[in-house]
Amino acid sequence: MITVSVQTSNNKISTMKVTGHANYAKHGEDLVCAGVSAIMYGLCNTLDELKTKSSYKVTRNTFLIQSDLSQKSETILRTGLIQLKTIEEAYPQNIKIK
Repeated sequence: MITVSVQTSNNKISTMKVTGHANYAKHGEDLVCAGVSAIMYGLCNTLDELKTKSSYKVTRNTFLIQSDLSQKSETILRTGLIQLKTIEEAYPQNIKIK
């Protein structure tokens, strides 16, 4: 199962951590993992492209984003969280948001 952990500070996302594997299908064929990975890579790329001071680390089966708590970063991260919730609604047995 993929686990999404979100921590907030002053009602803003301060940390977003995504770990695990969906186990929806075999590695390399798992659409849930592919969707979550695409969203997370997109968030990291957007944080860079729009020159926020947020940081991220990507390792095998883990994404960790530390927000700079700016409004720009908050909008980006909230957008990603909405996208992840959409996947969770469709595949609740494969992804859990805390």
